[in-house]
Amino acid sequence: MDYRIAGRTALVVGGSKGIGLEVARMLAAEGARVAIVARTQRHIDTAVDAIVSSGGDAIGVSADMTTEAGINAAVAEVTQRLAAPEIVVTQADFHVRGFFAEIERAEDYVDSYRAYTLSQVHLLRAVLPAMQEQGWGRYVHIGSATAKEPQSKPPHTVANATRPSTVGLLKSVADEYARFGIAINTVAPGWIATKTTNWYLETHEGLTDPDDRRTWMIETAGVPAARLGEPTEIASTIAYLCSDQAGYLTGHYIAVDGGHHRSAF
Repeated sequence: MDYRIAGRTALVVGGSKGIGLEVARMLAAEGARVAIVARTQRHIDTAVDAIVSSGGDAIGVSADMTTEAGINAAVAEVTQRLAAPEIVVTQADFHVRGFFAEIERAEDYVDSYRAYTLSQVHLLRAVLPAMQEQGWGRYVHIGSATAKEPQSKPPHTVANATRPSTVGLLKSVADEYARFGIAINTVAPGWIATKTTNWYLETHEGLTDPDDRRTWMIETAGVPAARLGEPTEIASTIAYLCSDQAGYLTGHYIAVDGGHHRSAF
């Protein structure tokens, strides 16, 4: 299927590994010019080399995408080297693990809000004007299933308290900018087979045997699919949301979680 995004510029935050890298690969395969934005240069270089060697068009930008200065500098560099981003895929990473009684530093909640929500404010301000001028744009945030159904295993009370604000922000902005041909959505992964998830299952749950993991996923985690999702299963959803055909799908929170969410709505 042709997503009709060939030649468009895509900025992928965290595109050097994991889900972000799979998204970058898929967008490049559709002919988009991909800018991989991350912090660690060696990971960026490896990702760019992999895409270019497969025939894709990609560049790398090292930046701290949690700060306004870092975001503005990254968008300016991508614009200068390629063009103003028409497709933006973004995510944030901030972890303070623990139950409420274990969180002694109240500022952790403020720092979490800055990482998850305020960073989106800065990035939206940096990219929306050019999208509006073009009359076309796609903005996809990789969020978390806990924004809708907070989980206690593992305990992430701080993230559970702040992630929903990001969803509310993006829904509001999506409603404001839909008239300009800009679609903004949140994709919420569930239990995904990333390095971090595998580490957690091995270290904190003692799960290394596939059959034990399957049982744990059903009986403890409550995932009907009885397995971890693959990064490509998240990336394929995101890639579609970045397509020309997905223009009428905006302002949504889309869970890709193997049926983990129990609500029908």
